[in-house]
Amino acid sequence: MNNLWKKKLAAWLHDPAEKALVLMRDDVGHEHGSVKTLRNLLDINGANFDKRADRFAAAADRPQWPCEPGRKRPAWANVRFANQPVLIHPLSGEEIDLGSLDDIAAKHIRTVSLEHFSDLIERDTDGKPDLRLTYLAFWRFGPEPALVAPEIGDLWRVLPADTRVPDHSIWTHLDTVSALTGALADDEPALLSMSFGPVQGFIAQARSTSDLWAGSHLLSSLVWEGLKVICAALGPDAIAFPNLRGVAAVDRWLLEVADATGHGAQWRQRFTTIGADWLHRATDANPLFAATLPNKFMAIVPARQAEQLTRQVVEAVRDAARAWAAAAAQHVLDDRDQGQHWQEQLDSQLAGFPEAQWAIAEWPIGSDGDRLPDADRLRQALAGYGTGSLFGEEVWKVLNREVRIDGAEFFKPNAGIVYPAVHELAERSLAAAKSLRPFAPLPQHGHRCTLCGEREWLTEKAAQLHIPAGERRETPWLRKAEAGRFGIRKGEHLCGVCTLKRLWPTLFVEGLGELLADKPARFVISTHTMALATSLDHLADAFSPETLERLSALSRKFAIHDHQPVALPNSLHRRLSSLRPATVMDIVKRLPSALDDARDDAAEGRLADDITRLLGARPETYYALIQMDGDHMGAWLAGNDPDYQCRFPATWHPQVRASLDPFRGDAAVAAYLDSSRPASPARHAAISAALNDFSTHVARHIVENVCKGKLLYAGGDDVLAMLSVDDLLPAMLLLRAAWSGSADLSGLPGAIDVRDLQLKKGYARLKGRLMPMMGSRASASIGAVVAHHQAPLSAVLRKLRRAEAAAKAHGRNAFCLQLIKRGGGEVGVTSRFWDMAQAAGTTPSAPRLADTALGLLLRFAETLAQPQVSRRAVYNALEWLSGLPERSRDGTSDEAWRQMLARNLAWQIERQGGVVQHAREFVDLACRESAKPSETARVLGELLVTAEFFARNGRAFGQIAAQAGAPR
Repeated sequence: MNNLWKKKLAAWLHDPAEKALVLMRDDVGHEHGSVKTLRNLLDINGANFDKRADRFAAAADRPQWPCEPGRKRPAWANVRFANQPVLIHPLSGEEIDLGSLDDIAAKHIRTVSLEHFSDLIERDTDGKPDLRLTYLAFWRFGPEPALVAPEIGDLWRVLPADTRVPDHSIWTHLDTVSALTGALADDEPALLSMSFGPVQGFIAQARSTSDLWAGSHLLSSLVWEGLKVICAALGPDAIAFPNLRGVAAVDRWLLEVADATGHGAQWRQRFTTIGADWLHRATDANPLFAATLPNKFMAIVPARQAEQLTRQVVEAVRDAARAWAAAAAQHVLDDRDQGQHWQEQLDSQLAGFPEAQWAIAEWPIGSDGDRLPDADRLRQALAGYGTGSLFGEEVWKVLNREVRIDGAEFFKPNAGIVYPAVHELAERSLAAAKSLRPFAPLPQHGHRCTLCGEREWLTEKAAQLHIPAGERRETPWLRKAEAGRFGIRKGEHLCGVCTLKRLWPTLFVEGLGELLADKPARFVISTHTMALATSLDHLADAFSPETLERLSALSRKFAIHDHQPVALPNSLHRRLSSLRPATVMDIVKRLPSALDDARDDAAEGRLADDITRLLGARPETYYALIQMDGDHMGAWLAGNDPDYQCRFPATWHPQVRASLDPFRGDAAVAAYLDSSRPASPARHAAISAALNDFSTHVARHIVENVCKGKLLYAGGDDVLAMLSVDDLLPAMLLLRAAWSGSADLSGLPGAIDVRDLQLKKGYARLKGRLMPMMGSRASASIGAVVAHHQAPLSAVLRKLRRAEAAAKAHGRNAFCLQLIKRGGGEVGVTSRFWDMAQAAGTTPSAPRLADTALGLLLRFAETLAQPQVSRRAVYNALEWLSGLPERSRDGTSDEAWRQMLARNLAWQIERQGGVVQHAREFVDLACRESAKPSETARVLGELLVTAEFFARNGRAFGQIAAQAGAPR
């Protein structure tokens, strides 16, 4: 096994991390600088490095290059990156010109890099290198700029692997080469694709936000138990998707590995230096509470070991589920003398949980690594699915043969270029496996679980299963419900799977041990607390000595301190923490539970009346849920559609691109230059990294730091979050913009503070960290629902799924917002976020968020919320809209109809003190989003009513200026 880690370290040291900055600038050459010294320190020689891994990775990720006789490359392809530093977004082709990096001396960066990696070499008690731990340290901490040198900064994280093709980083290349090295160590590589479930049904059974979080987090935790098997056997870079670097659960595992070898102190210090929140935050804002791993992964594994690894993964995941379910059941069924029937129930109910589907696609390499392998088996396998895949595309005719140009030749194609076909075979085979879904029958004879209705409820004795719900007396479930333990409600009797889900918050917090000093009894924010967050935020806005006096009086009158404190949204918690004295926070954290604990409507009403007098408005009773999903993600991953590809030249450095015109006279070269680049490991690594950074850093920042929200799930291309109603529109707009990494944030209304978030040319920058997002050509759709906090969560979730589906059906890059009023009736808006370029390969310009559909709703709501403006403009407009002549009827031109409608609406708005220009903007938006002319008036009415809802007392974002209160 030690030989594997030496080979992987050799792969990591075949190119220096600083290659782009020393190439053609360092007199010792990039291959004889820092990496040569490090290889000597680790006793690594040339025989330890499988050069095929580098050649395959290079061919899969980069285009072929013409070579002059006797030289490796023509002079024009020698790009001096320090002199002309350009980065290219791997998915959109957008360029970032870094100016000049000549001030970073080659010798200095070589020395800094050597010191950095030398510090990461771990040694055993005999002073010999611990190869496995050193490899893990290289993988995790190698790309971290905080451990290198401050003058280099975040540039360290994005240095390109090839200065001629600066669209993927050196770290992406090293990961791929290391992964292939591990797979080539035992025959040939293969792609292993696996998924676990069920997902939607499992999560949809939630009856509380705690259930909602628990279902997502539990599945994410189970997936990690499976990924851990591959990480332990082959290293974390073997996981091609999702990207694991920086995921809190993975970092925690790495620390456990280091602790086991006596190196825990050094690793803790490194995690502290890079600002790893999970090591220090003692609340539910700790990233360990985030469900960030999707239910699907893909790995590069040895073909001979693939099936065995798969079975080990499935066994590990199901063993963990069974063990956790037993621990959960023991918390409830703690009277051991009464019987252990529940153990037998768990064995049967969790026998196939979770479901697992998998597929293995072998990656043919042939006997000569320098030549294209025989891919007939791969071609035939794909033909079985009715596709020629890569082999049927024009680009294959270019890539599968040698081309000579003016006495020079393109590099010979090798096994790396068949990667897109191998990937497609793995994906199609997994989809076929999922469609079958074989299952074993589960005989269940007694009364069912009160939550899912599928399996028997857990009992101490089999005879209890036949007791009807109304006749059950002294059961452990009733005792726990009476005592208010574990979130078990009166009358609930759960099966093994639902017991695990219900008690997962308890089990997870217990499993953190001493890592989390403050273990809150209720760390998942309730719908009522989220609704009240809007009102509590305004309390912080207007806080004064008089407010403190009234708050203290309210606390004494209603014995607020007798109620349990609750978790608050992170941004609200931060604001309230700045208020003095500290008793303010203590009282405010108990107000939601005081309202919940009021035994009757009258008692709740009296408390609500006093809170109204304190706030100057009735406490907010509505909250919001959003569900976001990336558009066309299958097409982005497949990379075989021109709408989701870049042409080869678009990925090259401008110097290289400008020098290729003389070769266009050759038809073969012209065909190559006009071809779209197929899928590659670097492309998939870019998607994986973008999804990881978006969910782990950017989405969390927007939902929990910029807005008052709680991220319930963020993994892959999916986001599920709960938000205060006043922050819903900004959150939707910012999440969509961040997905693309492109937006003009100027002109946003109110006090929207993005807290140092920058979005430009497909990248997000946050807290000094530069992260590639999906790029300006990628889009996402969002479903959102606003509901009363007492509305059944299961019904709200059904509405949320329908809203997301409606957004997708609207043409994608769209949102569907539904308002569910407690008194009955619904109103909603479905619209595109903004127009995107339609031509294949074109890059849309950065949208000005204030001018988008949501931006207009925000601006109009803010205007309506002003004291001098009356909301009657909306009600008056609704009265005469129904009497308007239908658009495009009676010979009226479309422009004339728009002008007529805009003038009437502007007159109403102006009479009530509003902004006249909003009228034409609303009319144009309604016309654009109407499926047919006859629906325009209805769509306009829905837009106006929706804006009016968000303008009501206390809801308009930034309505109250923060003067004497807490800083935002």
